[in-house]
Amino acid sequence: MIGRTRSRFLQSMPTRRPADIGARSPSRLRRGGFRSAWLESSIGLLLFATAALIFASPCAASQLLASSAGAPDTALSGSTVAEPRTPSAAMFSNPAGLTLFEETTVDASNAFSFADTRVNASAPSAYDETNPVFVLSPGVGLVVPGKGSWSYGFAIYGSVGNKFDFDADPAAGVENRFFSEAGIMTFGAGMAYRVNDRLSLGAAITPLFGLSRMRYTLGGLRFKYKLKGPGVQGMLGLRWEPRDGLAVGLGVRTPGRVWMDGSMPFGGGRQDIDLELEMPAQVFAGVSKRLGERVIASLAVRWTDSSSFGDSMIEFEETEFADSPFVPRAKDEWLVSASLEYVWTDFLTLRLGAGHSNAIVGEKGVSPLVYDAEDTRVAVGFSLNFDRWSLDFMGGHAFRGSRNISADEALILPGRYSISGQIAMIGFTWRH
Repeated sequence: MIGRTRSRFLQSMPTRRPADIGARSPSRLRRGGFRSAWLESSIGLLLFATAALIFASPCAASQLLASSAGAPDTALSGSTVAEPRTPSAAMFSNPAGLTLFEETTVDASNAFSFADTRVNASAPSAYDETNPVFVLSPGVGLVVPGKGSWSYGFAIYGSVGNKFDFDADPAAGVENRFFSEAGIMTFGAGMAYRVNDRLSLGAAITPLFGLSRMRYTLGGLRFKYKLKGPGVQGMLGLRWEPRDGLAVGLGVRTPGRVWMDGSMPFGGGRQDIDLELEMPAQVFAGVSKRLGERVIASLAVRWTDSSSFGDSMIEFEETEFADSPFVPRAKDEWLVSASLEYVWTDFLTLRLGAGHSNAIVGEKGVSPLVYDAEDTRVAVGFSLNFDRWSLDFMGGHAFRGSRNISADEALILPGRYSISGQIAMIGFTWRH
């Protein structure tokens, strides 16, 4: 059962509801026999610990734009706009998907990201540095069914982030370290309404918190500062089932803004630093199709107005020559993702996903402080389904991408910039 009336998409699937695929249907849940007070207490403790990690680590990603939220949906490469598998994924891409959860549902996950970034500069020719980065990215989501056809959702996840740390090499002519770290944490509250058996609408407001730390040298002056501050954004969603076994989803994230400020030592005192970060509009569109009784195929496309990052200036009170965009020469992003999900048994669900997106940092904006490459990634995952809860696992690999920046395009150092990475996630989903 989904929402207050069972969707036609799910009526055609006898063994599993795709919006909660990897978890047993309510009738099967009551026959599982795994529920216990000890288990519920343990889940509550894990949820509290995960939430504590989120607030302790606002820089939540080693990539510029997160592709999804939650372990099941990340294993499907974020292609679940039409059929979110978890509350956090619904809040991330399509709040209309909140109506897919009939019971109070909580999901929590933690991602372990391992990125390998490298700068091989052609001038100075001997500068060749590799930077291994490890980042934790926790997230939590909750759906509470309301009266009638209403559902209410809450989530915390990272949406924007990067981290680069390259050592100095005086022998190669690079006297000082390059360090940059930035993250935007999203706190979402939303609601959804099931208009009828085939159509649902949703909306959310998403308060934000931003943090950025930088260390570099420019014009002989050492820059070391931290910026932080609040922000806000909004989101709308639609979910439609044109016929049995087919679902279409649309999510629209409105433009937003984060007001960040800080200071740094200068001339025996301190100078103020401000950044009004324009958060980009995003459009998510996806379709999910049931193939037979146990397979669901999904496809999604996302457009992000990430060029707005190039219009967001870091401004210095005294050293105006150091004013710079948050992401220099930023371009819009297109992300395409596809996935297959197979219900092997009531106990085991398997997932496979792939995605590709373009680079958003312009050629003349690439530097050791911020860069990216075309991103091609694959992911696999599975869920172990128990009484009223499931354990979710995923692993993914982003293939190495590289960019060759010529001397006339380089912002700081010309040369070859490359990046690759792996991600592993573990999470759980609990229904009450």
